[in-house]
Amino acid sequence: MASSSSSSSNRLRVGYAFPPNKERNVIRPSLVDYAKLHGVDLVRIDIQTPLLHQGPFHCIIHKLYDDAWAEHLQDFASKNPDVVVVDRPDLIAQLYDRVSMLDVVSQVKVSDSGVRIEVPKQIVLKQEDGEIDSIRDLDVKFPVIAKPLASDGSAKSHEMSLVFNRRGLKDLETPVLLQEFVNHGGVMFKVYVAGEESVCVKRKSLPDVTETEEELEKKPDGAMKFSQISRAEEKSEKCDGAEKKAAAEKEEEIEMPPEKIVREVSNGLKEAMGIRLFNFDMIRDGNGTYYVIDINYLPGFAVLPEYEQFLTKFFKEVAEKKKKKVEEDDSAIEDGKAKPRCCCFQ
Repeated sequence: MASSSSSSSNRLRVGYAFPPNKERNVIRPSLVDYAKLHGVDLVRIDIQTPLLHQGPFHCIIHKLYDDAWAEHLQDFASKNPDVVVVDRPDLIAQLYDRVSMLDVVSQVKVSDSGVRIEVPKQIVLKQEDGEIDSIRDLDVKFPVIAKPLASDGSAKSHEMSLVFNRRGLKDLETPVLLQEFVNHGGVMFKVYVAGEESVCVKRKSLPDVTETEEELEKKPDGAMKFSQISRAEEKSEKCDGAEKKAAAEKEEEIEMPPEKIVREVSNGLKEAMGIRLFNFDMIRDGNGTYYVIDINYLPGFAVLPEYEQFLTKFFKEVAEKKKKKVEEDDSAIEDGKAKPRCCCFQ
């Protein structure tokens, strides 16, 4: 039986289920070795074999998108209520839709009244040509970033473009999400969250767009894919070392968000979504307003420095919280103050 309660070992067994390409970005040998050294055994789940025939597990982490997996996990969780599932598939699913993904940002509150946390204006461009007029109707201005509606980890979900004018809309595959581009100094803040902990790193982003709307309207290329923008930047950097150096210095000058802001936004999103392993992309405009522009479930944590410690600590905290909750529930049951635990996702 897969229940962790039958295990007499003090070691934690964490089962993981990932597509191969995603597994490489999280479950690296360095993490397996570090976790093992600190009492955590990472065990690959065979998705071709029923979960009930595997284990025992204390915790399961996963990043599979199909409904069949969600059903298997639901069945397993109902029969093994002491195993912590991180996280519930129905909660993770809210991040697969870019239209509603950022709705939770409105629930985030920060203690500094002078700091604003917002989402860029965005609309969905549908197949009907008349929808193009809705851009001005909703006060969304060029340039805009065109993003596929689905954020399901597929190659297609990462195909994005920076659109400068109406001509650039005609070549887009609809329906598509149009998100107003906010100048942010060419720097993005990527925040990685694992339970109570969060880490913010600074990354290069799209450069500011300085042209006026009239100038953008005259651009012969109405849109550029992100891959094209990257190649153009590489070519420019090779040709002009001085500009490259100036851009690097400008990026270095941009300050990181205060730790308090990072912590409060991380906790606010975690509580609003009900999930514990994710990251979000945040930018800051020239007026100091922060914009959350994307949220991803169980991202490639391996890009973080010392990510092995970061995730191992999370696994141990999850198990410790579960153990404490079980002890409290058992104590309450003995005192006649609570009903026995029900079988559900944790």
